Amino acid sequence: MELETVAAPKPGTVTIGPDGVHGWLIDLDGWPCDRVVLDPAERARAASYLRPLDRARFAASRSAVRVIASGYLGGEPGRLRLSAGGSGQLRLAGHSLHLSLSHCGGVALLAVSPDPVGADLELICPRSGLADLAAARFAPAEAACIAGGCAGSPVRSFYRHWVAKEAYLKATGRGLAGLRETELACGRSPVIRFQGTPEPGWQLTLASGAPSWTAAIVGSQPVTTWLRIARRGGSAGVGRRAGHGRQDRSGRQPEPDPGPVAARRGGGDGDLVTVLQPGA
Repeated sequence: MELETVAAPKPGTVTIGPDGVHGWLIDLDGWPCDRVVLDPAERARAASYLRPLDRARFAASRSAVRVIASGYLGGEPGRLRLSAGGSGQLRLAGHSLHLSLSHCGGVALLAVSPDPVGADLELICPRSGLADLAAARFAPAEAACIAGGCAGSPVRSFYRHWVAKEAYLKATGRGLAGLRETELACGRSPVIRFQGTPEPGWQLTLASGAPSWTAAIVGSQPVTTWLRIARRGGSAGVGRRAGHGRQDRSGRQPEPDPGPVAARRGGGDGDLVTVLQPGA
């Protein structure tokens, strides 16, 4: 599958088939559209972030969701009634289109499908606590796979497993409460298992790219179309290497550990940061 760079869609100009799963990559720092489409609750949440950069990125992510959703549905982006579900999904009142948003740093991933879908994206950041988390909350075979560097190094492998599991938990609505029971079984065609059994009806697509992010989308089908929105004044700058079940084999050198995890709220989804906080 090739990644297509497109302009921010105009209302009613994007179509998706009954079995379609679209993945949109968004450069939040280069988001080209006006952010006045946000509703009062979204503006208030953006204002709650301490750092100006985090406020801007949250606003850009929600603006992008509205603009992209209106591309499928028609109508003005600011008129859509958008709410956050309890398990990492976004809901559109009065519409059956399913959305799942994940953002970390300056990159966001939005999955769109007529059927339930889950997306997760993480920036690869070596830090203390990852190995302990894998040992405590992942299945023994999965922890061993990560320690063996299934994606090229233990750090990259941790994030590869994490995004696959969280995307599945978002798609199914189980949320992070199901983390211990969810397992990524590696191989030529990686699959998700829940309580030790492969999950029928769910397809996993893994993706990775610059600047050092990894992502996963889980839906009724593998991702059928990858798109990215052109950056203001140039290309999107969120390069891609994607495929159904393919491993990221880059970065084989061990990464240095910058120190313990900081217990703080950042500009991303916050789920991984929350789990890694002391006492979590």
